[in-house]
Amino acid sequence: MKKNVREKISIIIPTYNRSAILKMVLKSLENQSLGAQFFEVLIVDDGSKDDTAEMIRKFSESSNLLIRYFFQKNKKQGAARNLAIKNAVMPLILFIGDDIVPESTFLENHIRFYTALEKPAQSCVIGYTTWPDEIKVTPFMRYIGEFGHQFGYSLINGKGNLPFNFFYTSNLLIPAVILQQQDYCFDEDFDIYGWEDIEFGFRLGNKGIKLFYNPDAMAYHFHPVDLISFCRRQENVGRASNIFIKKHPELSWFLGDRMHLSKTASFYLRASLQKMVVNIFDRWFGFSFSHERYRFILDTHYAKGATDHYN
Repeated sequence: MKKNVREKISIIIPTYNRSAILKMVLKSLENQSLGAQFFEVLIVDDGSKDDTAEMIRKFSESSNLLIRYFFQKNKKQGAARNLAIKNAVMPLILFIGDDIVPESTFLENHIRFYTALEKPAQSCVIGYTTWPDEIKVTPFMRYIGEFGHQFGYSLINGKGNLPFNFFYTSNLLIPAVILQQQDYCFDEDFDIYGWEDIEFGFRLGNKGIKLFYNPDAMAYHFHPVDLISFCRRQENVGRASNIFIKKHPELSWFLGDRMHLSKTASFYLRASLQKMVVNIFDRWFGFSFSHERYRFILDTHYAKGATDHYN
């Protein structure tokens, strides 16, 4: 494949207390089919208490990767990405998570797809993220990986002009010039988990930036979850939705009307009891429940988080 300066990439990875998995990510970047001279790796440590800094120092000493390390004190993922954006020097930016391990052709496939677009300078591209064979994948994990509560790849029809809610910064390529043209990128008012990437995608979409899907840019998500832990995540996402809707009240259809959410939250006790039973059968027996059952439990916990913290 032809390589030139326009194809060089700044890979941005926010991280927090995931030293072991982050090392796997870095090793996978060492083994890319695209030469290491064509990309840099910017890691922003959001106040890790493990050995992340030492691991990166030792890894960098023997690696052919250009790794640049930044530290901030618990300012969350949006601020971490913003810091890296300010320091990135390549014409393309690739956001990945610290638990996202790319296939060997990941970068090359991202570039090939992007450069073939009709208007690449006005486009961004998500790749495909799935669970690795090395971890036990439960029916619930398959559900959230494909049908919207974490990722919604099975809901994508075609490869072009995706809606803003697919702006997944766990695996997303975007021209640096688009980011440089913004008054601000990731909104740092999102001081709890959730929505800062989707909110940015919404603003970009309103400015005419197109979002595409490249299933060949594949990576693996080394972060197994169960229903109980994911319900805690849903409550946090619900809390963060209050920040989102204050900024964009026109998105009540997407984030949930607060009165409707209050009604949904009234089923919280029922959903909590179902959560315990479903989690046991899902984790230990591999029993697959209906999408409607998973959706009821997850949506109720989202509603609980949204309405408990709404003002």
